[in-house]
Formats: sequence, structure tokens, C-alpha cells
Amino acid sequence: MGSTRIELSPYTMFAATPVYDGISVEVEGSRQKVVLFGMMVDAVVPDATDEIFRVPAGGDARLDLISQKFYGIPDLWWVIALVNNILDPLVGAPVGTNIRVPSKNRLASEGILTV
Repeated sequence: MGSTRIELSPYTMFAATPVYDGISVEVEGSRQKVVLFGMMVDAVVPDATDEIFRVPAGGDARLDLISQKFYGIPDLWWVIALVNNILDPLVGAPVGTNIRVPSKNRLASEGILTV
């Protein structure tokens, strides 16, 4: 079995995740080599430098829209979810609440975004 390369979007929450190639596991009674990738440790935690954003009414509570507003791309919704401990990204942030939004420079320093 040759080496397997997995290409991930540079903005996905799995982009900085370690890839374990050639691990042998038992599958249906026989040993097989598989490629696994593990969940990334929370790369972004709340910080005093985060901008505070009051979620407006009118559909702008979706995390992808907030990501688009602050970072110019919708793909970093998961960063906002992590920092604000939002477990269901489909629900988003409640209208009228204050949420933390890490700066572009902070995300760049953590290797998540290129500015």
C-alpha cells in the first residue's frame, strides 16, 4: 500500500489535523491498513484581544455570514463557534447577544488564516 495524500481545504477545521497513515486495525475479522485523521485540538480559545460583535437581527446571526463580514470568507465559521462555545453552528448566535470574533492577525499567528 503506497502513501496516501489527503488534500483538505485550507480553511477547514481539519486543515491542521495530524494524519496517521498506514495504521493497522481490525476490520471485519482481518487486519487492514487505514488512513485516519484526528480532531484538531481547539486551536482558538477566547482572548482579551477578540473583537466583541453584537449579533444583529435580520438573518445575520449565521456564523458563516459573520465569518464573511470579518474575514472575507465564510469558511471560518468554526473559529467563531469554538471561541464562543457554540455547539450547534446551524442555530448560530442568538440575536442581540455579544460574541467574540478573533482578529485576522491573531488567526494568522495561529496558522489558521493568511493575511
